[in-house]
Amino acid sequence: MPDFCMTRSKMHSKSAASHEQAALFSSFSVSENSYCESHISSSEARGHWQVLINSLSCKDSDTLSRYHDRAMRMRQEDGAVINPFDELDKQPNSWSLDILPVLLTSKEWEDIELGIVQRARLLENLLADVYGVQETAKKRLLPAEMVFANPHFLHSCHGIQPLGGRFLTFYGVDMYRDVNGTFKVFRDYTDLPTGLGYALENRIVLSRLFADFYPKKNIQRLAPFFKTFHQALIERLSLSKNDPGICLLTSGPGNPLYFEQVLLSRYLGYPLVEGQDLTVRDAQLFLKKLGGLERVEALFRHISDRESDSFALHNSADTGVAGLIQVCREQNIEVINPLGSGFAQSPGLAAFLPDLCRHLLGQELKLANHPSYWCGDKYGLEYALAHPDHVSDLAPHQFFEEGKAVSVSGDQLSRHPRHFFASPEISPSTAPVWKGDSSASQYILYRFYACATADGFAVLPGGLALTAESLESLVGNNPAEQSSKDIWVFSDKVVEPVSLMQGMQTIPEFKRHSDLPSRVADNLLWLGRYLERAEGMIRLLRTVYRRVSGEDRFEDIPELPFLVVLLKQKGILPESPEEDTNQLLSFDLFDYLYQAVRGESGADTIINILKRVLQTAWNVRNRFSLDSLKMVNMLDRLVRRESNDPLEDLDMIMLTLSGFSGLAMESMTRGLGWRFMDLGRRIERAVNQVSLIHSSLTHICIDSETSLPTMLEVSDSLMTYRDRYRTSFQLGPVLDLLLADETNPKSVGFQLKQIASHVKYLPQHNERRFATPEERLALEMLTGIRLLDLSLASCSSDMSEEDELSVFLQSLEEKLGLFSQHVTSHYLSRIPTTPHYGTIHGSLQV
Repeated sequence: MPDFCMTRSKMHSKSAASHEQAALFSSFSVSENSYCESHISSSEARGHWQVLINSLSCKDSDTLSRYHDRAMRMRQEDGAVINPFDELDKQPNSWSLDILPVLLTSKEWEDIELGIVQRARLLENLLADVYGVQETAKKRLLPAEMVFANPHFLHSCHGIQPLGGRFLTFYGVDMYRDVNGTFKVFRDYTDLPTGLGYALENRIVLSRLFADFYPKKNIQRLAPFFKTFHQALIERLSLSKNDPGICLLTSGPGNPLYFEQVLLSRYLGYPLVEGQDLTVRDAQLFLKKLGGLERVEALFRHISDRESDSFALHNSADTGVAGLIQVCREQNIEVINPLGSGFAQSPGLAAFLPDLCRHLLGQELKLANHPSYWCGDKYGLEYALAHPDHVSDLAPHQFFEEGKAVSVSGDQLSRHPRHFFASPEISPSTAPVWKGDSSASQYILYRFYACATADGFAVLPGGLALTAESLESLVGNNPAEQSSKDIWVFSDKVVEPVSLMQGMQTIPEFKRHSDLPSRVADNLLWLGRYLERAEGMIRLLRTVYRRVSGEDRFEDIPELPFLVVLLKQKGILPESPEEDTNQLLSFDLFDYLYQAVRGESGADTIINILKRVLQTAWNVRNRFSLDSLKMVNMLDRLVRRESNDPLEDLDMIMLTLSGFSGLAMESMTRGLGWRFMDLGRRIERAVNQVSLIHSSLTHICIDSETSLPTMLEVSDSLMTYRDRYRTSFQLGPVLDLLLADETNPKSVGFQLKQIASHVKYLPQHNERRFATPEERLALEMLTGIRLLDLSLASCSSDMSEEDELSVFLQSLEEKLGLFSQHVTSHYLSRIPTTPHYGTIHGSLQV
C-alpha cells in the first residue's frame, strides 16, 4: 500500500522505524488481562495496524498534538457538543474525538457483519411476534413478565402492521472484545439508536485531518450506507424520489444530541421538525407550514417511542404528536423505528435470545451475548445468590429503565426470583488513544448500525467507538468521561467514491420559492429582533464606556447628562432626582454598566439577549450556512468566557454579530425565511429608533451641541451626517436623517419601507379583496412618516411632550406594537395538535 511517509520510510531502516514506533507509544502498555486492539505486545503491532503506525511514527509528538488541537477546533466550529444550550451558564460538553482511529480487517468485518444482520433479523421477528400472535410468550420462550409487565412493550401498538412491512428498520448494537479477542454483544438499540451522526462527524473530521493518507487506503466509506438507508425507505413506501415527504422528528434544542439530529437532517435532506410542527387530520400526519398543511409520509423519529403520542400513551410529554399511533394503525405513515420497537432492547432479554434464535430463525446465534442470567431458572438463581453484586432488578421502575445493579438480599431473590437478572461486569479490549502529548491505553466499546433493505439488512462499514479510562465511565452515560473514535474497516477491493446525490432523478420542474413551518418562521422573526436588540444596546453602552473610561472626571464629560437620560430610558440606570443622579454617577455607574453587560437578573442585559440569540439560532440552525454557524459558535464562546474588559467584550460581540448577520442575510435565498428574519430586524430597529428619539425630545435641546452628535453616534449615523452637512449639528437635519430619510438604513423610514415590502410577499391562504390588517398598518405607518414635515424643527421651537412630533412618535410606537401582534396572530400562531381520527372500519358487536 502507498504511504504518505514513504519518502522517509525509504531512508530509514527497519530498526529505525521500530525505534520511532517505540517513541510514539512509549507510554502505551499492553495488559495481560484484556485484549489489545493494536498490539500483540508493547513492542509488536498487529499486522493491519502497522501501516497506520508507520505513517504516524514519522511525525513527532508536537505534530500529533497539533493534529489533536486541529481536530478539537474543527469539532467546535461544527458545533459537535452535547446539549450546548441546556445550561448556557456552563461550558458545553464537547464530544471528544481521538485522532487515532480503531482498525478492523476485512475478515473481522465479514464476521461482524454477518452476526449483526442475523441479530437484527432475530429482533425484528421477535417484535413482529410480540406485537402480533405472541407465540413466544404462549410457548414460554419468554416469561410473561418480560412482555406484559415491560414498560417498553406498548400495549397500544399491539396489532399494528407497519406500513412498509418492517418491524425494525434501524438498529444499533454495542459490542466489545473479550480477553480472547472474541466479539460479544453488550446491549442492543432498537428504539432510538444514537451516535450515527457523531460517527459521521468523526469520519468527516479524520478524513480531513489525514487528507494525505485516508484517500489512498482501501477504507470502506460511510456514504453508501446512508444512500442505502434513504433508497430502501423510498422503495419500501413507493415515495417520490424527488419530494418524498420524509421528516426527521426531534424534541428540539434541549435534546442532548441535537447536533447529531441537525447533522443527519442536513446530510439526508430530511426537514427537521418538532412535535409542535405536526398535526393529525383524518388519521394522516401533516406538517404545519405558512402556506398550509403538507402531508408527511415517513417520520425518522429521534424521540423515545414512549414519548411519541401523549394521547394514546397517557403521558405528559410534549415532544411527540397526539394521535400518531392511530395514524400508524391506519397504515398512513412509516415511523423509523416503528413505535414499540424499544421492547427488543429491554435489559435482560439477552438471556433468552439463543433459544429465540433457534425458534424464530432455525439458527444458532452467531454473536455471543455478554453473559446474562434470569433468576427465574435454577442456574440463574444459583449464580445470583453467589454474586449478589451482579444482580439487576426486573421491576419496571428500575431494571427496564437503566438495568443498573441493585442491592438485593438473598431472601428477596429466593421469594421473587423471576423479578431479577444477573450479569457480570464486562472485560472489554483496550486501544491506544492520543492524550494531547502522548499515547495511552483505554477501554473500548464498539457501536455498529444496520438499516432494513429489501434483501434484509445493510450494516454501516464502520461506526462509533467509545473509550474511557474506567469501566464505569465506559458503560455509563456521561460524555464528559468518554472519548470517541472513528472505526476504519479495510477492504480487499478498491473502494469507489459514493455520493448521496448519485441516483437522483431528473427534477420535474424548477422551483424558486419554498414554504416553511410556522415555528421556523417564528424563530427567524425573533432571531432578527434579538440580533437588532443586542446591537442597539451595544451601541449605547459602547458610547457610554468610551466617554467614561478616559481620564476625564464625570462632571467634565459634556455628553454624560444626555447619555444618562438614554440609560434611564433603557432601564440601565434607575429613575432618580437630579441630585441623586449625580451621587449615583460618582459611585455606582460602572457597577450599573457592568450589570447591563454581564448581569443575569435583567431580561435585557447584553448577556441575556445574546442567550436568546443563541437559542433561536440553534432552533433553526439547519437554515444557515456552515460559515454562519461558525459565527454562532464563536458568539457562544464570547458569551461564556470570563472577561474584565467590558468595552473589549462589546467590540468583539458587535463584530461577531455583524459577521453572523452579514453571512446569514447574504447566504439565505430571498424566500420566506429571509423575509421573516429581516422583518424582525426592521420591526425591532424601528421600535428602538422611535423610542430613542421620543424619550430624548425634551432633553435634546438642553445642550444640542453635545446631545445631537451623541444621538447620531448611538444611532450609527454620525459619519453620514458629517458627510452631508458641513455645518454644526441642527435638530431638523438630524431628525430628518434618523426619521424620514429612506436612503439611511438606520432611519425609521427605511425600516417602514422594508416592512411594507415584506408584508406584500407573505403567503395568503385565500384570494382576498381587501388588504390585511398588517398591510394596512404598514402602509399607514409609511405614509405617516413620508408626510412628516421636519423643515421647521429646531431647538428654538417648543419640544414639550404635547408637541405634534411627540404625539406622532407615541402613535407610531403603538402602531408598531399592534403590527407585530397582527403578524404573530396571522402567521405564527401555533395550530394545536389535536388528534382527528379516521373511521374505524367494521361492525360493532355487543
